[in-house]
Amino acid sequence: MKSWGKTSLLFAGCLLSVLLAYRQGGYAAWYLGICLTLIWLQAGLFYVFALRGLTISRQLSAEVFVSGEDLRVSLAVSHPARLPLPWLVLKETWIHEGSGAKLVYSKLLFPWFKSAIAIDYKITALLRGVYRFAGCEAVAGDLFGFAVRRTHRDELHRCVVFPKPDTLSHSGMTFHADDGDISAARGPRTETPLIGGVRDYVSGDPYHRIHWKSSARLNRLMTKEPEQAVSAKRMVLLDAAPAAGPAEAAQPLLEKGVALAAGFFEAAAGGRESCGFASSSGGRRIAPTIRPDLTLAYEVLASVGGKPAMTFPDLVRKEAAALPPDASMLCITSTLDVALVRAVADARTRRRSVHVIYVHAKPSLSVAEREGASQLQAAGCSFTEVPHPVRLWPKQGGVADATA
Repeated sequence: MKSWGKTSLLFAGCLLSVLLAYRQGGYAAWYLGICLTLIWLQAGLFYVFALRGLTISRQLSAEVFVSGEDLRVSLAVSHPARLPLPWLVLKETWIHEGSGAKLVYSKLLFPWFKSAIAIDYKITALLRGVYRFAGCEAVAGDLFGFAVRRTHRDELHRCVVFPKPDTLSHSGMTFHADDGDISAARGPRTETPLIGGVRDYVSGDPYHRIHWKSSARLNRLMTKEPEQAVSAKRMVLLDAAPAAGPAEAAQPLLEKGVALAAGFFEAAAGGRESCGFASSSGGRRIAPTIRPDLTLAYEVLASVGGKPAMTFPDLVRKEAAALPPDASMLCITSTLDVALVRAVADARTRRRSVHVIYVHAKPSLSVAEREGASQLQAAGCSFTEVPHPVRLWPKQGGVADATA
């Protein structure tokens, strides 16, 4: 029953008890009438004045996290204690935009005359994507439960969770191509010198590296600072469509693919190599003509998901036609079918270097999958399988109280 309904019944009880005391008399009747009247008055005052001036401020431990970390939230609840609050329930709701999962934190408090309360809680085992604050609900009631007040607070809070890069060496990922073994993390590099800057001349520097314009402008000898150029350009293509296997494996396999893509970007940044990215889910594309910006790459990877904008074979054909001739493609997928084999074969006709990384949750490849891998290798494409068993699948965390 609603609080106003219970209050109405209490008011009716007050009238009946007072009427009974007026007609019959007696201390018991008057005592009952006075008590019910006082309870009704305190319930009315509580309903009118409770939760007025309630403020809730919220502070997050950070705004950017890595998958698997914990988000800590500090709440400061302030109430101008005009009336005592016998009990107060705070309920905070967060939504993971990628999966739509709701995380609810609820806390029962007994403030009474306290005007300030501090609460800390945490969201554990964050998943890649964006966590959005969906509001806070405060519910308070009087001592006898006849009056209950509710209030809702909406604020703009969100945090981004970057994928945790997969360690490529742990996956044993070495591609076997026509030109020999090429590490998945590092590609061939050339030692072509470029001008990365200038510095003061030091005895022993070659004269052909003297930067004459800077020397004339500064009135002292300046030497060109060489920078290693990178001839290899890589384009990471990620299949964001659900896997061909069980439906429950779709999201874990996608997360594994995103972690592998993050690992490629981290390795490319460490080796000062060019690396681009595109996904079948659409979103932002990173061209492979610039050196890796890890922050940009992780932001793009954090947004991967949703309904695919195109099929993965179509993405492979599109990128094979648009990329520069010296760019190789790293295709991360959890679906190995005839359409992909044909798209990779078309890319190979353009003399494009293609490497397929097949992420799956099976103990071993089926006969059809082995046949597809053989066809890819026959077309000159490198092939690597990356098993991702159920025991390694990430799980959505929960909420819990956090101690200082």
